[in-house]
Amino acid sequence: MKRLLAIEWNKLFYYKSTRIFTLLYFVLLIVIGVILAFIKPTIGGVKLDIVQLGFFKFPTIWQNITYLVAIGKIFLAIIIVLNITNEFSNGTLKQNLIDGMSKKEFLYSKLLTSFVLVAISTLFVFFITLILGLVFAKGESVSFQGIEFMSAYFLKLVFFFVFCAFLSLLLKKSALALLGIVVWWIGEAVIKTIEAVATMNIGKEGDTNSFLLSNYLPLSSSSNLIDFPKIKIEGFITGQSIFVYQSVNWSFFVVTLLYTALFIWLAYWLLKKRDL
Repeated sequence: MKRLLAIEWNKLFYYKSTRIFTLLYFVLLIVIGVILAFIKPTIGGVKLDIVQLGFFKFPTIWQNITYLVAIGKIFLAIIIVLNITNEFSNGTLKQNLIDGMSKKEFLYSKLLTSFVLVAISTLFVFFITLILGLVFAKGESVSFQGIEFMSAYFLKLVFFFVFCAFLSLLLKKSALALLGIVVWWIGEAVIKTIEAVATMNIGKEGDTNSFLLSNYLPLSSSSNLIDFPKIKIEGFITGQSIFVYQSVNWSFFVVTLLYTALFIWLAYWLLKKRDL
């Protein structure tokens, strides 16, 4: 395992583009943590202070931060795509196989690298969330209620990277793989809209409480792992937190876990059957 990880790590940081996107991702996380508290948008002539609105209060901070920073996963996804597609364009995959590496070891090394990046990212987000919560707790005690969103964040990234790895192996070109992600996402959005209209749930596409089968499509399911935080208007009127605590929807967690296993199997099947 150490040998495979060392090989992948050397490949990963050999390319300037992967170093840049890795740096951009972690800088983005730090920037979000630093400037978020100073963002005070004005809506309808009213200046909104997200600190006063309770964005950083426990336990809702676990959901709020993970929902926000999950957007940055595209930077790490690009790294995964480039790492795999470069193997085809540079001929290193064929050379590795000639040198004795099996296809199973090749896929394992790619997945292992992805899991390490996800683990580092999750720990990074955990400490950022904890620090922000402590800074803006205002005498309140630390609460780990809602910390399950960290596991949801971990799985969300693992699934997305496995999905990206599958498309990279399928399409072999980085541009095509990234385009494939966009096309798949649009396809799910179209299916979801059609189902919503057909079942007279139009206007509730983003409401994961309304049952739509399309909510359980691969990208939609992983997206629903960390839903948009619920807001109560009365909190704004009374000067309390406007964010409502809610737990992870475990049905999406289980489905996303199954999709992750499915795409790992499909990636291995594709690699095994393909003549490289």
